[in-house]
Amino acid sequence: MKSRSEIINADRQPPNAIKILQIGNYPPPACGWAVQTKLLKEEIRRRGHICEVVNINESRKIKSTEYIDVQNGIDYIYKLWRFALKGFRFQVNVNGQSKPGYILALIALVIARLTGHFSTLSWRGGLQQKYFPREKGLVRWVYRQLFHLAGSISCDSAPVKRAIESYGIQSHRIVAIPPFSRQNLSFRTVSLSSEIEAFLSRCNPVFFCYVSYRPEYELPTLRKAMSKFRSDYPAAGFIWLGFPSKEMPAVEQYIASWSPDERNGLLLLGNVAHEEFLSLLSRCTAYLRTPVCDGVAASVLESLALGIPVIASENGTRPRAVVTYRDRDECDLCAKLAFVIQQYRLIKEQTQLNEIEDNIELTVDWLLRTAEASQKGRVELAHVR
Repeated sequence: MKSRSEIINADRQPPNAIKILQIGNYPPPACGWAVQTKLLKEEIRRRGHICEVVNINESRKIKSTEYIDVQNGIDYIYKLWRFALKGFRFQVNVNGQSKPGYILALIALVIARLTGHFSTLSWRGGLQQKYFPREKGLVRWVYRQLFHLAGSISCDSAPVKRAIESYGIQSHRIVAIPPFSRQNLSFRTVSLSSEIEAFLSRCNPVFFCYVSYRPEYELPTLRKAMSKFRSDYPAAGFIWLGFPSKEMPAVEQYIASWSPDERNGLLLLGNVAHEEFLSLLSRCTAYLRTPVCDGVAASVLESLALGIPVIASENGTRPRAVVTYRDRDECDLCAKLAFVIQQYRLIKEQTQLNEIEDNIELTVDWLLRTAEASQKGRVELAHVR
């Protein structure tokens, strides 16, 4: 399969169609970003415009008609130049957790500027990221350059918008649009594997944990809390899923040293499709979210919308219905797990998401509006300091 096929088809679109190139993790089920990227691509194309995706996820070297593959750094730069010269406006996804992610985003924004275009920057995550926000120092300076290079910036919430403004970015260049949209809940309930069904049958309660083998997911803290909780609730089970394939060997090695009783209370899964993700989530007792850097996580809102209680680390932006615990405190986490089980009926009644907006539509409106302004030369050229 040739990844150029969609480009060739895109060139046959009407001459007034806007061309947008999304750069980020793809395809689903890599993460919440990938799900939103897919939904955005579908909506942009539905409106008669052109949208392609450059995949910078672990599957980036696999050629596909669904996305533009990236074989190496030179290939990445070459393809961005080629798309920029074809008139594509870039939408770059990035957060404050990864140095490589920053570099890839910076390259894209610079190429866009050198070809006379303005890019949109979709800033992911909350206010407790590894490199963001910072009050001073070199890290603050380099991220300020990134923000200034972007023509317009989207983020998850008003508090994050204010943090970006503190870097000297004008307020009118930043929009706060949550990553969750009503399309996230458009799924078909699917059958689960016999392994999953057996685990759900023998364990009660069952906690759904979307995690990765990275420091911000605090797996050691989670393990200790699980052990403490199961000493009082020995039938309890925890499902760990979300690991990309490259992380699975390390995770399997990590749990190999656990005691038989610990392993008996854990079901380890890799990454799963979005429909299976939501089908499984809807069958669990509660959702457990450990990272503090995630800001307004789409999976938290999905859980609330499905009526599944959420226990999450406190990061200052959790919805009111979420039961929070102190980050890196296994005792507090264990206590909150017990609290949810003891008060389950009451908490279940209060678990809801009343207003579910079409944030995909809002995001596409923003992308197209910014692209149109860029084409007409109305986007203000920000001074890079």
